[in-house]
Formats: sequence, structure tokens, C-alpha cells
Amino acid sequence: MKRLLLVVLTSSWLVACSSVPEPTTHTTVAAAAINGQQQQLQQLDQWRLRGQMALFDLRQDDRHGLYIDWFYSAELLTMRFSHPLRGTIARLEQRKGYAELIDDDDNRYYGRNAQELLLKYFNIDLPVDMLNSVVMGKQLPTMAETKYQLQATDTQQLALLSDFVMVAADQLWNAQLRQYQPVNGIYVPHSIDLTAQTWRLKLKVSEWKF
Repeated sequence: MKRLLLVVLTSSWLVACSSVPEPTTHTTVAAAAINGQQQQLQQLDQWRLRGQMALFDLRQDDRHGLYIDWFYSAELLTMRFSHPLRGTIARLEQRKGYAELIDDDDNRYYGRNAQELLLKYFNIDLPVDMLNSVVMGKQLPTMAETKYQLQATDTQQLALLSDFVMVAADQLWNAQLRQYQPVNGIYVPHSIDLTAQTWRLKLKVSEWKF
């Protein structure tokens, strides 16, 4: 495992997340409430988030933490991984059919997409394309066992995606999206937890921009 996964996890925020009471979720909600939320998310053609990410290698019983600055649009995906003391550890950029990773020694690595480079360089097999939708709370057709949190607004009731299972990167992922807060009037999650057989990813978002 490369240098990124040698970063020591500062786990206080993980402990804090585990102590927050679970919100009430619903398996049966009105289609209009789901569509109302999803239509708002579909209007966003680009976004940026900053936060802390924790990766758990369930095969080796290891956990690793880092800060992430993540930008997404239809044409460009960038991820900057960093540590508060060491600064930037790696920068990842993906365009259509092309991806590049630059490490902290300015070495460059190339691949077809971000998922391929993360697996090649860090030995992490993450479904990046799925994550680009999931971190926002977007619902995908291949999701199953979906649950929702209900959020009343001045004009309507919204159903915020909170739980689902989905196959991606040849693994079955269980997801929990929590701590929804409005950003520019649109509710997005600030706590994302994805678990598969070999990996678990926890993302604590400190800032959303769109």
C-alpha cells in the first residue's frame, strides 16, 4: 500500500458520528416526495465538497484517514488527498477516457479512469462513478432496499435517500446517508457510510459548494 494509506486516522469524528441517534427512516413514501428531491439534485451540473474520509480495509483489519477536496462535473473529476501536517499527498484528475494521478514526489501515473488509478496506486477498489452520485444523495436505478428520511419544506415534503444496497465494482455495497442539511436550498448529506465485503468508506463532509 502506498504512502496515502500510511496516514494515521484521527478518529474523533468517527466516534462522534456513531453517538448521533439514528434518524427515522421509511421504506414506503410518496413518489412525489422522492421525485421532488431528485429533481432538485438533477439540476446541479457540478459540485465541490471538502471533508474527511476514512477507509477501512476489512481484509487486513486496517483503517486509514485523510482529507479530501473533491470536484465533479460532467467533463471533469478531481480529487485532492491531503494531511494537515504533510499537505497534499496526491492529486487525481479524470476526464473522458483518461485519468492522471500525481503523488507528493511529483511522480505521474496514468489510467483510463479514477477507479483504475486508485486500484493501481493505492490498492483501493472503489466504485468512483457510483460515489459521484451517492455522495449527493442521488438515487440510481440499480439501488435496492431503499429507505428515506422525510423533510418538510415550505412548499412540499421531500424524501431524502438514506439507505440502500447496490452492486458496484463487483461488490455488494450497503449505504447509509445521514446528516442532511440544506445548501443553497438543496438538501445534501454530510455523513456517508458505504460498506462492502472488503472495504468500508466513511465520509464526513465539512463543506459543500454548487
